[in-house]
Amino acid sequence: GQFYQTHFHARNLTHQSLVGQAIPSVSPGLAASHFQKIECFCFNRQQFHAGESKEMPVTFRIDPDLPPDVRTVTLSYTFFRLDEAGGS
Repeated sequence: GQFYQTHFHARNLTHQSLVGQAIPSVSPGLAASHFQKIECFCFNRQQFHAGESKEMPVTFRIDPDLPPDVRTVTLSYTFFRLDEAGGS
């Protein structure tokens, strides 16, 4: 399959530093087994200083065996805070 790259924008809206991990979700569920992340910010913990914004890249491919009735694949992330102190 062809490789694609996109960027997600994330911003720390708090007044303190934080460390967290982004957990991906692919929908519809049928598409998840056909979706392969090559490079992803979700592979590592992310640190954000107070008010900091980041552009976070993802490189992926979609298996050409994806059923033809799946015309839209949605990739989303939930960011979970790991460290209240913000250190690493």
